[in-house]
Amino acid sequence: MLLRALPLLSVAFLSVLSLAHESVPASINVPENCPVTKPGNQPLVPPPPYAAKAPEGTFWYGTDRLWTLLGDSGAWTGLGHYEPDDPTFRQKLLYWRQGYDWEKEPNPPAAVTGRRLDGPAPPLMADPVGGGYREEDWKSFMVTGINLPTLGCWEITAQYETDELTFVVWVAEPESKSPQKHQIDRKQLLSEAKKGDHQAQMWLGAGYEQGWFGKRDFEQALRWYNRAAAQGDPDAQSSLGQMYEDGKGVQQDYARAAYWYRKAAEHVPDFGGAGQGRNHLGLLYMEGLGVPRDSVQAYMWFSLTASGPNLSQARAQMTSGQIYEAEQMAAEWRARHPE
Repeated sequence: MLLRALPLLSVAFLSVLSLAHESVPASINVPENCPVTKPGNQPLVPPPPYAAKAPEGTFWYGTDRLWTLLGDSGAWTGLGHYEPDDPTFRQKLLYWRQGYDWEKEPNPPAAVTGRRLDGPAPPLMADPVGGGYREEDWKSFMVTGINLPTLGCWEITAQYETDELTFVVWVAEPESKSPQKHQIDRKQLLSEAKKGDHQAQMWLGAGYEQGWFGKRDFEQALRWYNRAAAQGDPDAQSSLGQMYEDGKGVQQDYARAAYWYRKAAEHVPDFGGAGQGRNHLGLLYMEGLGVPRDSVQAYMWFSLTASGPNLSQARAQMTSGQIYEAEQMAAEWRARHPE
């Protein structure tokens, strides 16, 4: 099965998106039988060149062999869904390790697993772990996306070779779902979006597409995605491609989808949207939708992402000569797009 989702997100907004779920009232009702991981459990000051102080409302957790960033509350509230009809709850996780170099290990030997502690539930599903880099704060990091099948008390474990790191988090709906709160959030995004902030435009588009402000509004989603995409935002470009591929709010148009995926795919470094664009563009080449069916092109784009399963499926349909050609194309692409 070809995978359409990658463990990637715009890292520029990752702390805002993921940790917004941590910025919950101090009175959040975490049951006593859920031993959530709190700041005092395992304090850590990361080694240089990583930031010694975590962002406000969060703390570093782990050891220099493997650590992550958690919220002070011990809770994730109001997690979204990867797609509106997906019943699982989506979260992104970042991990660090002293000496880890994302360029040498873009697909690190790491994995994330999880189990619910307070009742029966299927295990969580985790994307393959990828690597990324952000000079101003995160440096080299590992990133993955997880899908939690239920709310409740979850124990989550990351493993890198023989090193493990486990934390416990309470996953819940927000205690207040008042429309006024969503309206305030929308107004804040709208204010910044009207000033030309491409990230606010992109998240405003995402909010309308996913129904964060009430009813989904694909017309408004397209409007704001287009504005952000015109400024070169790869997350918005990839999202536009997805809307054209799925026919959300527009007539289904695979060629237009390929156009926007390619726009996103050309961005370096990859903080999320570029990787999604490359993966989806590879899928279109595999299926011959909007572009000629071409396993060599598909393999090239898959090799530029963290999508190991898709790469394996493409490889299974190719000759050794085609694989060599695709790998040469990927090497040439990387040379033209230095990180």
